[in-house]
Amino acid sequence: MLARAARWPSALVVGIDADRAAIADASRRAARPPKKGGLPNALFVVASAEAPPEELAGRVDELTIQFPWASLLRGTLALDDAVAAGIAGLLAPAGRMTALVAPAARDGLAGLPTTADLLDGAAPALAARWLAHGVTLTDLRDATSAEVAASGSSWAKRLLAGRSAAERPVARLSLRRTSGVRS
Repeated sequence: MLARAARWPSALVVGIDADRAAIADASRRAARPPKKGGLPNALFVVASAEAPPEELAGRVDELTIQFPWASLLRGTLALDDAVAAGIAGLLAPAGRMTALVAPAARDGLAGLPTTADLLDGAAPALAARWLAHGVTLTDLRDATSAEVAASGSSWAKRLLAGRSAAERPVARLSLRRTSGVRS
């Protein structure tokens, strides 16, 4: 997130995480004076995906989710309506969302499709679930190793460190807000 804020200094970049500790270090770095690497356009918020800040509702032009886990993964796959509604509610009209997901059977997340399942025929069901939230699935495909590396996440670094894509494939979902919430 900090890299994105540095790359686009005229954009407000907001990081949201339900775990205060997960964003504490990045928040401190962003709050430094600009001469010392601070990023005045970076803001961090402690909130859950199912209850995002009201101030952001319908105002997010571009939303990125990288390697979600547990309830956020379920919401990203629109399997948890409360989380999916929270995510969808953030998007501005025509706002876009991109997600990198890598669920695998060995993760023990009951009821979730694996990345292979997603890429081998689960797209219509995924698209229908998101459409119920006024969001259209525009693309679902294998993520490239360049996209995984560009995410800059620590999980991506682990995936790229000696593991083959066949061992832990990553899917890239692209979605776009097309209408108001229908459900």
